[in-house]
Amino acid sequence: MPSVSNVAIGSNMAAAAATKARHGMNESIARLSTGIRAMYGADAAGHSVGTIHDAQAKSYASSTRNIENGISYAQTGESVLLEVANLAQRIRELAIADDNAALLDANQIAALDAEATQIGDAIDAMLDNTKFNDVEVVDSNASKSVAINYTGDASGTTSTVGASQVMRQMAGLTDATNGQALADAFLGDVAAALGNIAADLTALKAFQGAASATSANLAAASARIMDTDYATETASLTKNSILNQAALSMAAQANNAQSAILSVLQ
Repeated sequence: MPSVSNVAIGSNMAAAAATKARHGMNESIARLSTGIRAMYGADAAGHSVGTIHDAQAKSYASSTRNIENGISYAQTGESVLLEVANLAQRIRELAIADDNAALLDANQIAALDAEATQIGDAIDAMLDNTKFNDVEVVDSNASKSVAINYTGDASGTTSTVGASQVMRQMAGLTDATNGQALADAFLGDVAAALGNIAADLTALKAFQGAASATSANLAAASARIMDTDYATETASLTKNSILNQAALSMAAQANNAQSAILSVLQ
C-alpha cells in the first residue's frame, strides 16, 4: 500500500497539472474569442510588428479615400467645363449669325444679342457657383486647385488637383457682335483647364491603385502575424480540456486513496 506522503505528492502533482491545463484552456479561449494570436505574451515582437502594419494599412486606406475625393473634385470641374464649352460654342454661332446683319431686321439682331448676353451671364454663374463639398472647382476670377494627400502619411506628399486656370469672364458680352473673339479666347481657357484636369485624373488614378494595393498588402501582412490560427487553438483547447479532466480525476483518486490509508491507520 502506498504511503500517505506518496499519495499526497501525487495529489499535489495532479492538482498542478490541472491548474496548468486550465491556464492553457484560458489562453486558447482568449485567442479564439478575440481572434488575436499574440495574447498572454505569446508573440510580443510579432504583435508589435503586426500593430504597425495594421496602422499603416489603415493610413493608406484613408489616403485612398482622399484620392477618391480628389477624383470626384476633378470630375466635377471637368463636367462644368464641358458644359460651359458648349455654351461658348453657342455664343460663337450667334456671333457668326450676327455677321449677316445686312439680311436681318432689328428684332432678329436684338434676339441674337439677348441670347448671347444671357448665355454669357449663365457661363459666369456656372463657373462661380459650381462646388464640390462647398469648395469651388472653377472660377472666373481665380485659378482653383486643391492639394490631395496620397501617401498614407499625415505629413506626406500631396498632389495639386484642379482646373488651375483663371477662366475669362463673359460679363463684358453685351451683344453678339464681339461674341466670336470672346468665345474663342474663353474656349482656349477651357481647353487649358480640361488639359490640367485630365493630367490630374491620370495621376490620381495611378496613386489610387498604388495606395489601395499597399493598404491591402499591409493588412494581409498584419493578419498573417496577428490573427489566431483557429485550427491550432481549437486543437490546443481540446487537448488542455482532456488534460484538465484527467488531472482532476487523478487528484480525486489520490484524495480517495489518502482517505483510505488514514482510515486503516485509525
